Amino acid sequence: MGIFLLWSLFLLGLLTGPGASRAPMVVTGTLGGSVTLPLKLQDGQQVESISWVCRSVPGAIATVTLVEAGGPYTFHQAESRYWGRLSVVGPERSLQISHLSWADAGSYRVHVNLWSSRATHTREYSLHVYEQLAQPRVRVSTRISGNGHCLIILTCMAESRGGAVTYSWTPLGPQTAVSHGGSVLSVTLRPRDSTLNFTCMVKNPVSNSSSLPILVPPSCTGPGILGGEESVGETVIGTLGKSATLPLEVPVGQEVEKVTWSSRGLVAILQPGPAGEPILVAGTQGPYNQRLSIPRHNYSLQISSLRLQDSGPYRAWITLHSPPINITKDFILHVYERLQEPKITVSSQIMKDGTCFITLICSLDQPGEDVQYSWDPRGQGAIVSHGGTTLSVSWRFGVSDSYHCTVKNPISQSSSSIPVRPLCSGSFLPCCLRKEFLLFLILGALQIK
Repeated sequence: MGIFLLWSLFLLGLLTGPGASRAPMVVTGTLGGSVTLPLKLQDGQQVESISWVCRSVPGAIATVTLVEAGGPYTFHQAESRYWGRLSVVGPERSLQISHLSWADAGSYRVHVNLWSSRATHTREYSLHVYEQLAQPRVRVSTRISGNGHCLIILTCMAESRGGAVTYSWTPLGPQTAVSHGGSVLSVTLRPRDSTLNFTCMVKNPVSNSSSLPILVPPSCTGPGILGGEESVGETVIGTLGKSATLPLEVPVGQEVEKVTWSSRGLVAILQPGPAGEPILVAGTQGPYNQRLSIPRHNYSLQISSLRLQDSGPYRAWITLHSPPINITKDFILHVYERLQEPKITVSSQIMKDGTCFITLICSLDQPGEDVQYSWDPRGQGAIVSHGGTTLSVSWRFGVSDSYHCTVKNPISQSSSSIPVRPLCSGSFLPCCLRKEFLLFLILGALQIK
């Protein structure tokens, strides 16, 4: 029985090879960047051939072949979505993948054949691709007033398609509680508590980022002044030069004493006028001069001739006569400008083996906030990075003659295109035609003599 067990283990070693590993090696890469799948050999091992395989692609994506031990090698890439993005690096000929895309994440395997052994050495990898995290936003989603106490809930939002985001807050103390995987912070304030500032930090395996400080006003004893750039309450979208309304509904049957609107300072004060209709009693001076009005029959606030500086947090503080109570409602106003036609520039251009590798950048002179970029067409192997502004493609004759970039924000969109054929025309004259053309020139020159 012992001899049989030893013989089985010996056969298993021949099948898997001494370099095999049960658990895949985890490798982390950044979207649009490069990553290396390391190949580690023992001292003295001479490689005959290396084959790299991706589970989602049939056949080998790349091979390395040596004519003799320790001699020069031949590197071959298969026609796949990795075309033009693979290379070997280092003395052990590890595989490097450049211009990483989301589709590159997954399982990989390398098969190594040695001159000194007939066994195939195998190693598995698990590639994870993440993007650089942008600055997170914080939403103050709930603010409840009662018995002089406040419960304020801050929700941290990270824009990430790659997952694996961890959240943390500073400062933490007996007045705070963290939930929902760390993304939500609950703050309990009592009368006469001091003003607090909170910061949300997000992190993934390749980057980290922090929000702007979030000001939490002391207790619930007054309208307060909002600061920072946090996302607060209901979102209102406005267009530069047009009007936007911050909608406010007073509970039915309640008698309003006044409504105070603030945003990094006092904006306006509304009070009941004749016949109970609200009137503007303060706010006619300053940056909102002659730009404020009140929609009929309610205490909403309309801002006309919108400016980009009007963007930010707003708070309505409702003071009621009966019952004597204060109610708050928060808003975040975003003012956007209509987008102009974007510009497309070529940042790099490489011609190799009948293929033109180009990188295009889509840009705006004044992009503003919340601009989304998209490209068309998106063929096999195309990589979009840097927030969608950059497109890296391998172009061949017969593919689409132009690429289009579309920019979009919440109120408008615009697009532009660039022809590709003139950029790559020098590399698409077939080899046989080049030779015939050269021969024609030589014969012509001989006849002239």
